[in-house]
Amino acid sequence: MKVSILIITLIVSVQFLTAQEVVVPGELKQFVEQSFLKFPRVGVMKEQVALNEVKVGLGKTAYLPTATGDLSYMHMFPTPAIQVPTGSGQSQEIRIQPSENYNAAITLAQPLIDLRVGTLLSKAKSDLDLSKDNLEGFKITLAYQVAQIYYSIVFLNKSLEVQQEQINLLQSNLQQIKVMVKNGAALSFDQISTEVKYTNTVNAYTDLKAQLDKQYNLLGMLTGNTSKDYLSDNNFNTSVFTLITDSLSAMAYRNNPDIRIAGDKIKSAGWDIIAAERLRLPVLNLQAAFGYRNGFMPNIDPINFNYFVGLGVKIPILSASRPGFQRKLAVINHDATQFELETQKAVLRKDLLNACEDIQKNQKKLASSDTLIRQAQLAHNLAAERYKFGVITNLDLLTAVSNYKDAQLSQLQFKYNLLISRLDLCRLAGIRWW
Repeated sequence: MKVSILIITLIVSVQFLTAQEVVVPGELKQFVEQSFLKFPRVGVMKEQVALNEVKVGLGKTAYLPTATGDLSYMHMFPTPAIQVPTGSGQSQEIRIQPSENYNAAITLAQPLIDLRVGTLLSKAKSDLDLSKDNLEGFKITLAYQVAQIYYSIVFLNKSLEVQQEQINLLQSNLQQIKVMVKNGAALSFDQISTEVKYTNTVNAYTDLKAQLDKQYNLLGMLTGNTSKDYLSDNNFNTSVFTLITDSLSAMAYRNNPDIRIAGDKIKSAGWDIIAAERLRLPVLNLQAAFGYRNGFMPNIDPINFNYFVGLGVKIPILSASRPGFQRKLAVINHDATQFELETQKAVLRKDLLNACEDIQKNQKKLASSDTLIRQAQLAHNLAAERYKFGVITNLDLLTAVSNYKDAQLSQLQFKYNLLISRLDLCRLAGIRWW
């Protein structure tokens, strides 16, 4: 109860927007659709669904009759015969089976009562549901992975812009310092300090560019899109993926893919228990056959039409399938899946709390970032003016420039962190926005 109240308290502190109003860039949706078509793992899981659909169809055929055809010829020697007395001490041999035996028949079998068939069919349908939820769960994971990469690219591009601005400022400052050193108005130490700062900034730019290339490569692996000339919306929209409802935890327990998969496993394990219990039940079958054969008394040589219809009951006494052990195994597996479900619920509760706390934290940081940027910008402008008049050193100016650009980068980082936290919350709730 305390955990639920805490989750609701954390949720209410964020702006309200229903799950149906989650709007994302159309470009991102295109990447997600491409990943569903191009990423091989999705194809593997689709084939697993198709396989289980075939198993369901195969299970339904157990209700249908089976028919077998039989053609046979057999030569027999000696042939069975009996001696029939005819009187006066005489006897006559009468054959009761021909030496040349012919048989052509079709045999039919129709299950009438077999409770195991329905159980196995329900088990197959449960496995089909499990494979479908596995596929949907993987799609959700893949979609959110693509979204995270997408916004990582946006973040890195914006960070590169800020770094480039800082490089340009340092280049301009370095040129001024060189002139001042040449004229004796500045020390060579000032030039060295500026060059060091410039080199460090260029190295940071190079590292960001390498990270950006890796993100492009990762996105290309997932979507099959190897071009880097995309991402038209190169800005952060902090309202994207805002998800708040009055029953977020209930939505998560209902839609979270891990919870759904664990529930499917419990259902499947439950059918295993029922199937093991029904191994002890008898089976009633209808049997019939018709065809042509010889060997009918009294004239055993001609081939005649014949048929039979009957019922058969198969009662397990000492079954090779060992129903008792089968049930024990099924019960143990069912209990294990129950614990797995409880584990997933505990993990989900923890992840929901962490995601909500991250959203609160990043909202507070983002709210104060504008003030920090304004202060850093004013400090930078003031330092530039004071440096022109020789009031401060070059090192003081470089510090002001660095602080201003660091404040801009921090704001970008806060926006990115907030968006990723909201993205994670939507993922936990199982929201499908594509």
